[in-house]
Amino acid sequence: MLVVLGRQQARDRARKAFKLADFRPAAPVAPGAATPVGFTITQPSGSPLSAYRTGGGPHTGVHLIVVSHDLATIIHRHPPMQSGGRFVQQIVFPRPGRYRVIVDAYPRNLTRLPNFQLFKDVVVRGAAAPKPLGRYRRVVTLDGFRVQAPPRPSLRASRPAFLKFRVTDASGRPARFVPWYGALAHAIFLRKVTLDYFHTHVCAPGASGCASLVGTARVRGQSSRPGELTVGVLLPTPGTWRLFLQARPDGKVVTVPYVLTVR
Repeated sequence: MLVVLGRQQARDRARKAFKLADFRPAAPVAPGAATPVGFTITQPSGSPLSAYRTGGGPHTGVHLIVVSHDLATIIHRHPPMQSGGRFVQQIVFPRPGRYRVIVDAYPRNLTRLPNFQLFKDVVVRGAAAPKPLGRYRRVVTLDGFRVQAPPRPSLRASRPAFLKFRVTDASGRPARFVPWYGALAHAIFLRKVTLDYFHTHVCAPGASGCASLVGTARVRGQSSRPGELTVGVLLPTPGTWRLFLQARPDGKVVTVPYVLTVR
């Protein structure tokens, strides 16, 4: 995601000017069942927005992020646009509770601001049992892959930082990252309680459309060899954040969560 806090007024205007229309579901849903999440983004004129950026990089189309309010569950999709600018994606909400739906849009002709986000909440029926965030773990083994993070990082708000991860398969060999949604890896950050959102990408050297901004600061994640990911971090506010690191090593999508403290 490209966020430009120096253009806060432009961001606010975009959020007021563009709206989610005919959002579904409009009522609480059942856990564990496939639920169509649908919406249309309307322009200031009231007409549907149907011109989105295209290309090989990750900054295209619409990114649909669904996250539980306790930050235990995340679902990340890039739904294709249907006729009339409509988007529909089947989502399985796994547990009761409240979920935030983040629509991260990259319009083709929005020149002052590359993208903007719109939000809705969905309630899943049943007794919610929030899960604790836990603590920072340097080594995580998940789905047959071993992911080693750096020692506990020291992060400060609005200051660029880079975290290096090493991913190996069950045999200890460096994993090969298969592109997924235009990037070799996605780093999705969400702040505890407020659910502030920031999304950066890891791309191959020379790839376009991969940098993220806060004010005048810029970060760009990169992976130049198998098994290695350098993730750019540029979080706008202090607090406790959860990083969901998503990649497709050897063709299998994995999501590894980390708890980060930003001062």
